[in-house]
Order: sequence, then C-alpha cells, then structure tokens
Amino acid sequence: MEKVILHRKKNKIHYGSRIFDIFLIILMAAVSIIFLYPFLNVISVSLSSNRMISTGQVTFFPREIILDGYKMLFQEQNIWGAYLNTVIIAAGSTVINLVCTSGIAYTLTYPNFVLKKFLTIALLITMFFGGGTVPTYILIQKLHMMDTWWALMLPNAVQAYNIFVYRSFYKGISSEIREAAKIDGASDYKILTGIYVPLSKALYATFGLFSIVNTWNSYYDALLYIKTDKLLPIQMILRKIVFVNSGLSAMSNSQQMIGNGEMNKLNVQYACVIATILPVLILYPFLQKYFAQGMQVGAVKG
Repeated sequence: MEKVILHRKKNKIHYGSRIFDIFLIILMAAVSIIFLYPFLNVISVSLSSNRMISTGQVTFFPREIILDGYKMLFQEQNIWGAYLNTVIIAAGSTVINLVCTSGIAYTLTYPNFVLKKFLTIALLITMFFGGGTVPTYILIQKLHMMDTWWALMLPNAVQAYNIFVYRSFYKGISSEIREAAKIDGASDYKILTGIYVPLSKALYATFGLFSIVNTWNSYYDALLYIKTDKLLPIQMILRKIVFVNSGLSAMSNSQQMIGNGEMNKLNVQYACVIATILPVLILYPFLQKYFAQGMQVGAVKG
C-alpha cells in the first residue's frame, strides 16, 4: 500500500514538473520573440523596398530585397575611418580598464597594505556619488585631453564594482601560491600576470566584453569631447544619420532616390544600425563560454 502511495506521489511530482517545464518553454519562447522581433525587423527593413516599407508589409523577413541602403552607407568616405577609430578606442579603453582594475584589486588583497582601508572607502564613495558632467568636462579640459581619444578612454579606466568583484575572486586563490612564488623570487607583477590572470580568464573575458560593448555603443562622450571629424567613432555617424538625418557625403544621392521613391530613408538608417552592432555580434560567440563562467563567478564571489 505504501509503495502504491509513494508511486502516486512520484507521478504527481513528475507530472507537475513536466507542466512547469512546458510553461517555462512557452514563456521563454514568448520572451525570445519579443527580444528578437525588433532586431529581425531592423534587418528586414534595411533590405526591403520602399513600397513594402511604406505599406507596412515588412515584419520578420525582408520583402523585395534591395541593397541601396548599405551601398549608400559604405560609399561614405569617413565610414571605414570611423570603424577603425571605434576599434582603437574600444580596445584601448578595455585594456586600460582591465589593467587598472586587476592591479588595484590585487593590491587590496594584501592584508598589511597601509592605504587599504582608505582606498576601499574612496572606491565605495564613487559607487554612490559621481562628479557630474560639468566637473568632468572641466577636468578633461584642464588636462588638455579635449579632442583626443584619451578623453574617451581614461574616464572609464576604474570602476569600483569591478574592483570589488576582482578582489573577491583573488581572495579565493590560495595565499600559499603567492608565498611560494615569492620564495622562488617572483615579483608581484610576475605573480599577477603569471598566476592570477591565467586563473581569472573568465572574469577578464566577462568584464572585457562589458567594456567593449559600453565603449562601442557610447556616443555621448564623443559628442562632448571630440570636435575633429577624423577622430569621431562610428556611433557619431549613426547619430547624425538616425537623428539629424545628415552626415553622409553621399546623402544627396540618397535623398534623390528617396524623392524618386526608389529607396526609403529607413534603408540607410537601419543599415547603419546593423553595420554598427554587427562587430559586437560577431565577437560575442567567441567569448560566450567565458562570459557565462564569469557571470557565475560574479554572482557567487561578488
């Protein structure tokens, strides 16, 4: 009798688990459609004809495919230079961020470090209070970094939250390893780069990806500090096209095609959006494994 009751309970639990799994699958499918639709719609509109866009017939798939928007975009002589600028700024900002963050976090793991308490409090203050746009602008101006890439890279060099996550992870590494390395004559730089960094690949990949995406998507700092067209990142060109509806030397041709009904203005705008986010989408799969591991480390250790 007891076996029958236990069997029935197991069947109820199994049945309830299956219902819950089905509910989760339906929910995640709905959420996926909600998130994917805008992206697929942007791709479809960028490739569709003016007639299909104007009549609202474009949803998930392009209709009457044309490439005029992309042709107009890549005819712009500054577009490749803007791409290169963005790559340099994103790479430089990420390297500076990772080096500064890991160095400070490693220093804070020393129990006898004299400025440990002061530096920790100073970092905590920056998590709740910021200098603001005007003081930051004045500081950049006083440091003679206006109209240079340093104005886009150095202000984001140190982030308190990242430092505390790094420090928590470093504390999980046995101090005996560091002591053994010091006995063998290794310097702190050698210990950090030869022991701590290899053991923290997932962490570096995660926060490196965050830094690249934030820098790649940012245009506000460039709007404030960069005045020379040759130094502008790709996001500034995107902003000019999408919001100002100017900025392309080939815009006169596109306006003529739009006037003739050969092309819709959304073709150029959405083509610029796709061309801007595509490099990040290509990069992400290579870091996905480390990204997932790093998020778990941040959740557990942070």
